[in-house]
Amino acid sequence: MGLLQFLAAFAALTGTAISAPATPSAQYCDPDTTVCYSSSTVGIAAISYRLAIPNVTASPFDILLQIVAPNTAQWAGIAFGGHMINNTIAIGWANGNTSVASSRWAPAHEIPEPYDAAEYTVLKGSVTNETHWTLTALCKGCSSWVHDGGSVTELDPNSPSINLAWAASPYPVGDPADNYTMLGIHSEHGTFSLDLAAAKSDTFDSYVEALSP
Repeated sequence: MGLLQFLAAFAALTGTAISAPATPSAQYCDPDTTVCYSSSTVGIAAISYRLAIPNVTASPFDILLQIVAPNTAQWAGIAFGGHMINNTIAIGWANGNTSVASSRWAPAHEIPEPYDAAEYTVLKGSVTNETHWTLTALCKGCSSWVHDGGSVTELDPNSPSINLAWAASPYPVGDPADNYTMLGIHSEHGTFSLDLAAAKSDTFDSYVEALSP
């Protein structure tokens, strides 16, 4: 039994999901794509979540998202509002030699449902190998969102510490080729912070152009 499977079994027995620590936010420059992100590695399974943004002073703005996860993580996700309910959620998983980005929203503590207000484009650098899968995607609509009957939440691009939430699961998705497929319940979750101000780049548009399929 793998570690994530063990955690899932423990969660099923106790009725809780495992909450795991996160590393401090740090810059990570991808040697293959040259994109520099603000990055944190979280969880027992060691999943890295990374963001890069343009050099802007206010929302809305596009976001480059990268998730690097071990193959034992059948899916991994990030909630941009720092909690599960009523904010934009990005979920990724492996599919063959590439990976899939899925836009989701959870109105309650339940499996997140498809969400059309955020749009993801899977970019170069989305690959799988013998041990890990990587999702590199551009999100339009992840820096601000409407919830609770009209309230608007916006990410502050000048913040040295934005709160984010994450979750991962050892259970396979229903159809890996379908980005709106059914998801299995997560076995571990938690929160972490990223330095969004340090994620700014004057060459963001060049990054996106170079990564575009």
